[in-house]
Amino acid sequence: MLLIFAVIFILVLVLNYVAMPLYVKHSSLNRVPDVVGLHFNEAKKILEDAGLSVKQGDIRYDSTTPVGVILEQNPPAGQMVKSGRRIYLVVCGGEQLVEVPRLSGRTIRDAKFTLDQRNLQIGEIIKKFSNQYPEDVVISQVVQPGSKVKRMTKIDVIVSNGPQVGNILIPDLIGKTLEEAKKILTEKKLKVGRITYQYSDLPAGQILDQYPKKDKSATENTSVDLFVAKKKVIKPKEEIEDVPSDEKVEKEIPKKKEGVIEGKTKEETPKQKQDVPKTDTKEKKDVLPKEKPKIGTDKQKPKENTDKDKQKQK
Repeated sequence: MLLIFAVIFILVLVLNYVAMPLYVKHSSLNRVPDVVGLHFNEAKKILEDAGLSVKQGDIRYDSTTPVGVILEQNPPAGQMVKSGRRIYLVVCGGEQLVEVPRLSGRTIRDAKFTLDQRNLQIGEIIKKFSNQYPEDVVISQVVQPGSKVKRMTKIDVIVSNGPQVGNILIPDLIGKTLEEAKKILTEKKLKVGRITYQYSDLPAGQILDQYPKKDKSATENTSVDLFVAKKKVIKPKEEIEDVPSDEKVEKEIPKKKEGVIEGKTKEETPKQKQDVPKTDTKEKKDVLPKEKPKIGTDKQKPKENTDKDKQKQK
């Protein structure tokens, strides 16, 4: 029992006076310096001089901060850590780059839509005759697919202009006057095709559109249809005189006339159709048969005559 107590006492002394001082000396604490805003190489040197190790962490994109600048550190500045502690640094990657998609084989409309989805823009469109690619299909692109570029970068493309038919290129006539267009076509050994006039706000006689389009290949005497502007005809509004309300009503509703039913004209009334002069009506009254006497009255009249005759005889 005494032996066990002596062993424990000795172990405590060794731990207190030997092991602990060695551990504390080996693991001295250091204050983490502030390296946010510094370039990565400068921040790394400062941390290593402070007895700390450095580990590059995530890359965060920020268009307002230069590439390689420290945006965040962990542990934060001012914290006490053991010597040799690893410090993680978040580095700025600058403005985020966008991968350029493959546009070859797409129509120009599809190519514009694809670039727009990636915050990119279509650049210069170069037309080139091609027997392999249909008209308005992208043959190639200047910036190769897979390249990393900034957002809203313009991508130039080479687009098929269809197969080459002849050695003459159709000129651009849009914006020219009709007379100028005719002169240019004659000089190019081309003909004026169908001329269609369309209402427009542009000056009359100006070319609005053409077919075939500019830069198309053609042979001699190829007809080019033209769409020409003409002035819009604006019809003046009919002037309505200011008429008092009573007069307007009189104009809208005919006056009632004697012998005419309201809302009908004389021609519509049945009486008008049977118009008979007044003289005719009198004659008709004379012609009308007399009413037959009633039976009772006929018997009384002869009695009166006989009484008078008797008085005369007396």
